[in-house]
Amino acid sequence: MSVRLIVPGERLGARRGEVVVCIAVSGGLEPFARSLRSVLRHTSDRVPVVLHGAGGAPLPGDAIERLAGAGGGADRVHVLSEGGIDAAGAASAPADVVLLAEGCEVAAGWLERLRAAALSDGAVATVSALPATALALPVALGGGPGLDRAAELVAAVASVLPPRLDAPLQGCVHVSRSAIELVGPGLGAAFADRCAEAGLAHLLAGDVLVAAPDAGVRAAALTGSVARAAGAARRALAPLSVTIDARILAGPLNGTRVHALELIAAVARTGAARVTAIVPPALDERTSELLATLDGLTLSSPATAGASGRADVVHLPHQVPSPADLVVLAGLGERLVVTQQDLIGYHSPSHFSSAEGWIGYRDLTRRALAAADGVVFFSEHARNEALSDGLVEPGRTHVVPIGVDHALVGAPAPEPPPGSDAIPDGAEVILCLGTDFGHKNRPFALRVVAALRRRGWDGRLVLAGPHVGLGSSRDAELALLAREPGLAEVVVDLGEVSDAGREWLMVRAALALCPTVREGFGLVPHEAAARDLACMWAPGTALVELLPDEVAGIVPWDPEQTAQAALALLRDPVGRSATVAAVRAAGERLRWEQTGRRLLEVYGDVCDRPPTPAAVIEREAGLMSGGVSEDAMRLVGPGGLLPPDLERPLLALLSRPRLARPFASALRAGYRASQRRS
Repeated sequence: MSVRLIVPGERLGARRGEVVVCIAVSGGLEPFARSLRSVLRHTSDRVPVVLHGAGGAPLPGDAIERLAGAGGGADRVHVLSEGGIDAAGAASAPADVVLLAEGCEVAAGWLERLRAAALSDGAVATVSALPATALALPVALGGGPGLDRAAELVAAVASVLPPRLDAPLQGCVHVSRSAIELVGPGLGAAFADRCAEAGLAHLLAGDVLVAAPDAGVRAAALTGSVARAAGAARRALAPLSVTIDARILAGPLNGTRVHALELIAAVARTGAARVTAIVPPALDERTSELLATLDGLTLSSPATAGASGRADVVHLPHQVPSPADLVVLAGLGERLVVTQQDLIGYHSPSHFSSAEGWIGYRDLTRRALAAADGVVFFSEHARNEALSDGLVEPGRTHVVPIGVDHALVGAPAPEPPPGSDAIPDGAEVILCLGTDFGHKNRPFALRVVAALRRRGWDGRLVLAGPHVGLGSSRDAELALLAREPGLAEVVVDLGEVSDAGREWLMVRAALALCPTVREGFGLVPHEAAARDLACMWAPGTALVELLPDEVAGIVPWDPEQTAQAALALLRDPVGRSATVAAVRAAGERLRWEQTGRRLLEVYGDVCDRPPTPAAVIEREAGLMSGGVSEDAMRLVGPGGLLPPDLERPLLALLSRPRLARPFASALRAGYRASQRRS
């Protein structure tokens, strides 16, 4: 290889429409040599290369020639005796230039793709390549064949339309000669601003991947279309990264927490994604043990989540509980998937202590579903309700039934729950599981049992489920018990029971009654069938798409006919077996393995689609923009814990330094003490 020395003011002889590659050298010859070798290997012999000092220092031409290795044509490599980037740009005139940072390595086809983006529009000033550091991969990309293959894969998935940048990225940048001539020489930091003022554009060539170790571009700092381009490139090189917000796992296992655990396991077991679960700092022992059995699952705390960059997708497997949760979710994933289990609270003001609270919840639901790139429903019934209310567009909705085979959690050993001694030995038991929310329709179960008693049935109805403070049917139940003679004597209300107690009750019962009117899914009949327990439910309710109507049993909403059907079922073991078999057959298509695979399809779909305008606005200017912290949002945001009548007194107090300092010190000391005790 022949190296030609040039002096400031001297021209290379390049022509308009051609391109010159300018490589900076700061003193360390080995990083520069890697850049030069990769350019010579992957660029046409007709493309000149200029080596210039990053700080204008003279370069040792003989050392450069020795390190560059064999290859290249005569006079292809030019060494600028002194001067930096501006001198190199002047020497290359009137050709376009590519500015390559020291240590930046390129791959096959890099310049052709970079030039294609630069020539896509006459108003393009610069086109930046995509630095590998923007991908947040667990392993760094190296040069040579590994980089070539990675660049090929990235080019195959890149968007046809290059996204716009506010300013060029570092590492590898194509600069149009027409832009230099329009805004004037000087390729420093101010050049980008002058171009923008002149109406010129800066683009990102998402199909050009370069290894630029010092590019200063990190995935955590990327936003908008640049983040999407980096995400597409990352998914071409590594499995999809998924973060599941499982902070709800605080406390002992219950139905919602079991669902979260099984969902995490289902996605992790596909082996097709890098899965991280955000869990509360203190997990109970059983939950920790169950999560530890999942290979490849990474656990993270809320404090450290997102520190190394956002995942491709963050999934909240339940409704958004507060505005502060949108703040948290924004930092966890490039795309947001929310599970909307049902819209019962959205339509039920009785679940809230005030009209303002209900309106706030409805506003939050609308805002969360607008911000989500994908919304998952357990059933068509739940999705259709959201569509009819205009809460989400059909293209962003996905029906993903949950599994009924709890493969991770399994069934605990049965244990009699507290209060079960009120059930006489040998008594025939009808079991009604679920909270006393009004839509669970527990008063109907009482009316059915009253009708059974009139037919001579002397068993017991066991009610098992938490008592809620708002939206409860408790008053209606008490009124029925008082009105029906002797009914209270055969009803055992156990309240909330543990999983082990629930297991004992299903083994002990002769029949389960599920009179619910509305459900997002409805697990009780499937749980009962798994224990050989027949269950009655109402046809035509939310369970219609998950269970066969022909064996539903309940005649809606006629307690007399339902009592007659229940009595017949209690006396017919063949009929009970047939009901159990029908429910089990319906459950064959409701497996967590299928749920996991389907969710992976949903995640891929939301990554491939452009974000909705509402999602972009929410992330850039709304609750998800990061302008207010999670704690601040929980304190003063919509539905915040700080009462409005305390906001101004607190502001007045904190505005006076002599009062604020001792008050704040006492508050901090009290908090630290409470943390130590906990």
